[in-house]
Amino acid sequence: MNYQVLESRGKKYLYILGESALIQKESDVMDFISLAIEHDTRFMVFDNNILSEDFLNLRTGLAGAVLQKFANYNLKAAVIKDDQNFPMRFQEMVSDLSTSNTFQVFNNMEDALNWLLA
Repeated sequence: MNYQVLESRGKKYLYILGESALIQKESDVMDFISLAIEHDTRFMVFDNNILSEDFLNLRTGLAGAVLQKFANYNLKAAVIKDDQNFPMRFQEMVSDLSTSNTFQVFNNMEDALNWLLA
């Protein structure tokens, strides 16, 4: 797993570089949670290719399980995705979560950090 511990506005966050659909099953998110705990942060930014097809397909339940883990551990996660051509149901979920304090999708780092570290 390729990641960096960065700091902005006096807060540390994990920047996890997308290698190839890293969130493929529910247990994958525990690696990220462990990293956050290890580095004493509750903020994560995921790069472009972090989301697998199973995550984007809400019927699998993967997105819901992962987001519940983020909420349970009081973590905030932002995904930076250049191409935001998501399946319709996933877009609806992201829209519903627009007031959430747990998960958001952005098309650039600046907007992601503004939300994440606010």
